[in-house]
Amino acid sequence: MNYLTEKRKGYPSLYKATYESDWELKNLGYDYGSNLMSKMLSSYMFRNERLRQFIDEHLSPIMVYFINKVKYLRIYYNFAVPKDYEKIN
Repeated sequence: MNYLTEKRKGYPSLYKATYESDWELKNLGYDYGSNLMSKMLSSYMFRNERLRQFIDEHLSPIMVYFINKVKYLRIYYNFAVPKDYEKIN
């Protein structure tokens, strides 16, 4: 039996090889965690201090969490990348 497919591990991933050899990957996506809501909502809403505090502290982490879960589903149903791959847009 081939040692590459033993114990249902499958073939080695090309993505893992890029991490192991310290290559720089391009187009890894945008880090939107810090300014997601400020880009989506009107600047008029951020004039109110209470509303701005609520959006930054409560609403923004919830939206980032939901977007990351959608990314997880995209990885799960993509057969071309390993299931622990984290760099998808």
